[in-house]
Amino acid sequence: MVRIAMEPVGLDLALMVFAHTEGAECAYSNAPGAVAGIAWAREVAFVEHHRHDRIVVRGEFAGKYVDADDEQQFLGRRTVEGALTGAVAGAVFGPPGVAAGMVGGGVAGSVAEEKSGPQLRSAFFDEVRSDVPEGSSAVILLAAPDHVDAMVAALDGQGGRLVRRVLTVEQAAALEAAVAGSPPAAPPPG
Repeated sequence: MVRIAMEPVGLDLALMVFAHTEGAECAYSNAPGAVAGIAWAREVAFVEHHRHDRIVVRGEFAGKYVDADDEQQFLGRRTVEGALTGAVAGAVFGPPGVAAGMVGGGVAGSVAEEKSGPQLRSAFFDEVRSDVPEGSSAVILLAAPDHVDAMVAALDGQGGRLVRRVLTVEQAAALEAAVAGSPPAAPPPG
């Protein structure tokens, strides 16, 4: 019997959720024979959901390398520029003015640095927040159903809880668009 697909096959979104923020990475590392050289193992990202609703995502997702953290380090170029500008402006008032200017300028620069960081509020991150409870972690994979099946089999018995959705083409495209600004993932060795 020949089967003809009437519409494009969608992708599956799977999260293997573990009880602790380091649980997903531990489970992945405990299954080395099941992940070595396997295609899905190069397509996963690790999610950590910390206190205060902070999400950290690192790894490959939808062909992109995602390295995102809700709490970016706010000591960057803008913080230094603000502190130096404040110090120069405060110099008019002598040493106390320099000190106050550095602090005030540094705070203003830090706020500007914070606003320049990525905002992790998109379809992708909202999906992650709803599926990975605070204080836990997950291995996440957006891939063809056979890759997801292989991941589930490899991580079976590691104490995780599977969350899996068959996505429509439109839903998959929305998740891919959410990480479109990330750099491309490294090509597989070969």
